Amino acid sequence: MISLHGTVEVGSFSREFSIDVGNEIVGMFGANGSGKTSVLRTIAGLCPLGNGELKLGDDLVDAPAKNMFVLPEMRNIGMVFQDHSLFPFMTAVDNAAFPLLMRGVKRTAAVKMAAEMLEQFGVAHVAQHMAPTLSGGQSQRVAIARALIGSPQAVLLDEPLSAIDDESRENVRNQIREHLSRLGVGTIVVSHDRADLDHLCTRIENYTR
Repeated sequence: MISLHGTVEVGSFSREFSIDVGNEIVGMFGANGSGKTSVLRTIAGLCPLGNGELKLGDDLVDAPAKNMFVLPEMRNIGMVFQDHSLFPFMTAVDNAAFPLLMRGVKRTAAVKMAAEMLEQFGVAHVAQHMAPTLSGGQSQRVAIARALIGSPQAVLLDEPLSAIDDESRENVRNQIREHLSRLGVGTIVVSHDRADLDHLCTRIENYTR
């Protein structure tokens, strides 16, 4: 569950939001500048709330009035960023395995699970390639695999299909939906493509500036 009630402040942007996401997949649809990405970055812990409270499950993770702020690496959130944000000094498979390694999973088991995820998303052939050598579509698939691997407490997907070619798009959407259904955790998907949201989400919220 994700519960955010407060002011999201990122740079010069500031806006009040009231968002409650249960064990469902919620789409955020709207114009540029309406704060969709800022909401995701705030939930992930990359930007603190201006005021109000943010909960993940039963845990309070951000509450300025209570001097409470849980660091991003302690929130157990799977996230796909718009720029994919792969670690450039790692291979594709090591990028996908990173969340498991951070949770103490032994390297052999983590890499095996990551390789299986890459295969499911059609990029097993680049598993040993360094991140900077990957194409945009390959990078995005690796980022998706990294976000969905293991057992994240919540999942945040920011334009997760923007670099996927039309030929592969339906298959990747199906894989994402299958994994999210299996995880059964609060998920927010931001996209400018309404068809992607219609396919992935159980409900869609519209946001204007």
